[in-house]
Amino acid sequence: MDCAPPPFQSHQGVADLAAAVEPVLARFPALRATLFQEARSLCLADTLHDARGYLEADALRIVIAADLPPRLQQAILIHELRHLQQQSAGTCPAPDLSMRENARAIFAMEADSSAYSLTVAWELWQDGLPDLWEALSLWPMQADIARTYRQAFTQNGNAAYAASAAFTQWYANPIRRESYYIAACSDYLEQLDRNHLPPGSGRLPPDFFRQLCKLPDGSPYPCEEAG
Repeated sequence: MDCAPPPFQSHQGVADLAAAVEPVLARFPALRATLFQEARSLCLADTLHDARGYLEADALRIVIAADLPPRLQQAILIHELRHLQQQSAGTCPAPDLSMRENARAIFAMEADSSAYSLTVAWELWQDGLPDLWEALSLWPMQADIARTYRQAFTQNGNAAYAASAAFTQWYANPIRRESYYIAACSDYLEQLDRNHLPPGSGRLPPDFFRQLCKLPDGSPYPCEEAG
């Protein structure tokens, strides 16, 4: 795994990714601040299998698969930057949650990251920069969500409405739900074992979804879990 800290110039591949995503950062200053002020390192990894990218929450390190097409790397970077924003906003699962509630939180955070990155990609597409939108539209794990976002925006012309539809669509794919449930439960049990903790019994706070679901400009969009 090859990593570089901000400003990401100490490794050529990482520097190339940071440069490639610059048009996105110019359009969305909050993403620039997240990448350059909150992330401690950006990495390219040759050994990723199921995941195409992930955020190491404790290390504030974003890892992207090195073998992806450049525009998909950029799209996944935006997705992971949204996860870092979620962490900074305090919406990550508390350690005292039950395993089921932890999985609910992970599902919602993934759905929100998908809705957020699609909103970014759609705005760029409207501005004549189609790469992110095309990458997400062709990615099997996101294609149905992208299609739903586009249909909703075409119908209503409103980003909050489209993001809400995309959030709900995240839950519609049983393979997606199962894969994230297995990963969430595995991580939950590993964390308990690592920290020598008993299983929690806590529930998500009542305002969890209201606090979580925000558009790139910071305004809220309605979201609720489905299925």
